[in-house]
Amino acid sequence: MIYFGYLTSTHGLKGELKLYTDFSLQKQVLTKGFTLYIHESPFEIHSIRFHQNHYLVSFEGLEDINFVENLRHQKVYIQKEDLSLKEDEVLLEELPGFKVKEGEELLGKVIQIVYNKGGVLLKVKNDGIFYIPYRKEFILKIIAEDQTILVKQAKGLII
Repeated sequence: MIYFGYLTSTHGLKGELKLYTDFSLQKQVLTKGFTLYIHESPFEIHSIRFHQNHYLVSFEGLEDINFVENLRHQKVYIQKEDLSLKEDEVLLEELPGFKVKEGEELLGKVIQIVYNKGGVLLKVKNDGIFYIPYRKEFILKIIAEDQTILVKQAKGLII
């Protein structure tokens, strides 16, 4: 299971819940009929809409506030198999734990994905902490089998 986001509270009386997510493939997941998982139990999306800075989601068969009260403040997951990915495609959310190499030199390990207004950053830990922009100018290749990210020009980012 892959972490997708979290539910905070209900909205209205028709069983809608506030869903917060910064998942990289939101548009692919947030569609009617897609299955989300809460405590490993499947919930099929009945309706989804964007409202202010979050989504409002309702689940099939749970279109009443009384049926969804127990889902408040819960983490939401998806299954990777439910996504339409290319064979060797790696999700951004899977990168923590990957080694970062420039040439043959190990620069560190990705410990977090950071989202900011300028774009996505990989937070890398070695003796200290540094950030690599998740852009083609820095990322050469991601090798899923070896859990390795090959980068260029990243040594200059180490402080």
